[in-house]
Amino acid sequence: MDMHDQALQKIGRRRDSRLRLRIPAKIETTFGTLPVTLLDLSQSGAHVFSTEPLATTGDAVLTWLHYEAFGRIVWFCGPQAGLEFDKLLAPSTLLTTRDIGEQTIAREERRETIEAARAWYNGYR
Repeated sequence: MDMHDQALQKIGRRRDSRLRLRIPAKIETTFGTLPVTLLDLSQSGAHVFSTEPLATTGDAVLTWLHYEAFGRIVWFCGPQAGLEFDKLLAPSTLLTTRDIGEQTIAREERRETIEAARAWYNGYR
């Protein structure tokens, strides 16, 4: 680790900026495959959320959209986990993921708004 990396660690900054997302993905480990939500993504890693606790670290493959990245789960806390990739993602992968991710989030927000309006109209709270 060079001086720059050490300085960043000391002040709590990440090495790479992250895309904030909310798109479906999956993690494959030696224990099986688990559906997750990809919460954020950078060239060097990802943060995911699962409806089931991720209680293991170790080698994993993260798959989202039409991409996959090999790496390892480096931390977990209940349903959340952090992955560090073996190789940096290409900038084009991040840009495409951002564009498709924004469309996915917008569709999900529209769906939630319509469901809330329908529930209000029908008298549900």
